[in-house]
Amino acid sequence: MSSTVSKASVLSKAEIQDLVKLNSSSISFAKPDNVRSEFWASYSQIYVNNVAQNFILCSQCRTVLKWISDNGTRVMSHHNCEKAKRVPNSSHRQRTISSFCQKASVSPECRLVRKRITEACVEYCAVDGRPFESVAGSGFLSLAKQLICAGATLGTSISASELLPHPSTISRNVERTYLILKNQLISICEGIKHYCITANFWSEKSTGIHYGGLSMHYIDSNSCLRVFTLACQAYDYETQHAINIRSFINKILEEFSLYLNNNVFIVTDNENKMKSAFKDNVKRIGCSAHYINKVLEHAFTYNDIQCDAAQLLFTLVRGIVTRVRKSHKQSLLSTYVQNYCDTRFNGVYLLFESFLKVYHELPSVLNDEQKINYLKIDRDDLEVLCSYLKNFCEVIEKLSSENTPTLHLVIPYKQFLINLSSSTDDNNQLILSLKKYIGKQLEDYWIINDVHYIATMLHPNLKSFNHAPQKKYHAETLLKLEFEKYRQPDQQQSSSNNNTKIKPSEKKNKSKLTTPLDDIFDPCTSSDELPHHPEIKTEFDRYIEDHKKIDINMNVLSYWNENKLIYPTLATIAQRVLCIPATNTSVERLFSDSGNTITSRRTRLETSKVNQLLFIRRNLSLLRELFPPSIEQSRKRSSSCSAITSIKKLKHSEENDDDIAVLQVNLDDASCEVDDDDDGGKENRGSHNL
Repeated sequence: MSSTVSKASVLSKAEIQDLVKLNSSSISFAKPDNVRSEFWASYSQIYVNNVAQNFILCSQCRTVLKWISDNGTRVMSHHNCEKAKRVPNSSHRQRTISSFCQKASVSPECRLVRKRITEACVEYCAVDGRPFESVAGSGFLSLAKQLICAGATLGTSISASELLPHPSTISRNVERTYLILKNQLISICEGIKHYCITANFWSEKSTGIHYGGLSMHYIDSNSCLRVFTLACQAYDYETQHAINIRSFINKILEEFSLYLNNNVFIVTDNENKMKSAFKDNVKRIGCSAHYINKVLEHAFTYNDIQCDAAQLLFTLVRGIVTRVRKSHKQSLLSTYVQNYCDTRFNGVYLLFESFLKVYHELPSVLNDEQKINYLKIDRDDLEVLCSYLKNFCEVIEKLSSENTPTLHLVIPYKQFLINLSSSTDDNNQLILSLKKYIGKQLEDYWIINDVHYIATMLHPNLKSFNHAPQKKYHAETLLKLEFEKYRQPDQQQSSSNNNTKIKPSEKKNKSKLTTPLDDIFDPCTSSDELPHHPEIKTEFDRYIEDHKKIDINMNVLSYWNENKLIYPTLATIAQRVLCIPATNTSVERLFSDSGNTITSRRTRLETSKVNQLLFIRRNLSLLRELFPPSIEQSRKRSSSCSAITSIKKLKHSEENDDDIAVLQVNLDDASCEVDDDDDGGKENRGSHNL
């Protein structure tokens, strides 16, 4: 959506305000594309007869404000919304001193400082060639906070170059930070009973080095799902045979006191080498996102599958997009067109969806030959196809979440896609033949393991198996077998006692039967043969009979945390099973991080340094949450800052100060000793890692 409109369709602010008061049907509201500021939660752009206006509406007080995209969110931050102000509950309460003070963020000095910082950020991104998003990263914000503290302590007379460490000093401290964080993660791994591993391999384009990535998933004592990246190490074996892959994985896991066995699950892609490497002494689960992606890839690229119309459309669209990108006419389009890539999830949908956005703009950038192919593309067919493929994209996104369990969603979503592909509501022959092929492939190619059924049964809203009622009995049987394996000994004893009470009466009644024809009747039971105690239901029976449902947005782990005293055995099973992810996208996302770390300007970065940087990047925030700095350490940092009296003394201790600022952990007294070789003898040795 654009804020640029023609003069003929622009109304004045007063006219739009009147339409808003009258709740006119000609007026509508929507948020612009790609908005990220939190201010937009209370504002929307105004449309009159589906034409965008250069005005926005405050949802709190229904006030119309002048706005253009070039001004950003300035008008929103300056808007004094009366309804947004909090009304005190008790007017007789005495006001505090802080209520009389003006907030620093709204003072004129703060606005001037913000403007100067904005100009400095622009220069930083332009001169150093950094992306605009770099100033919003958590690492940059942490650095800015430390610089603010340093300025408050030392004043403005100190040069910034005197405070910032040498690049080689940073390079050396990367390993020190990595080792401290790794030891913290090892201490966590030593106390984990149930965990799951995800693994994958890829080659880095700039260097050609093959890397292997591992992550660990587990549920802690507070019923929170935790995901840690274990390693992103260079694969140093000669071949990718199954025995070498298994040895590579075992070697990394041993560093964290983790091992593969028959009680541990590992999630990988579905290549034959991965199936062979993890077929023994571990339970391998195939990545659901890879299953879906492969089915879609085959539907548009395989021959002799009766999907000719869809494949022709795919070929035409891909050819035009390729020509546009190669002819350097991409800049003439309003939206970036995305080409197909078989290694990217939802690659087909992204291709069609980006093409559809610029469908009407393409004729202006195509030559005569390309226009002939363009005219062969039916926009209606393209819209129907995008609408169908969007469901696959949304399913993959749901299954790729790292914050909540996803394994219980595999069976319902698989059945949802199969039912969607089996629908014959569309009269379009292009989509009908494609649906028929995809529906059959989803049923045959997408493998479901026993643990998928158990995970589905562990969700109170899915255990009824309304999405696939024919599989409910099988799922209940699997969960019951798992329950018998983990149930407490006292529960087993009570169950066996109940069974022994019934058997003698059954045997006695059998002797009273006269002829074989009487076997069709249930034997009668005398009053003295009735059990004196009612049948005791097991924990499993009570859970199956419990019809309580939870909110659709509620985390299933919260449910088991609340009911762990009612269903202790099932809660243990849930902790073991629900930590298994439906996909291995936690490692797939490591690919993107490695691509941002290894660039054309950092091709000489050592593989060990790559592993350390990615480990810190992926685990730092979570480990700081689990291992917060102590009060004594914070006081030590404050006293060390106040003790600095000269620039010379600061330079000699800058490496140790950096360690404290970056790591925020307890160090020994020996760490405060001065490292005289800070920027000297080690500078040449560390410079090649920059």
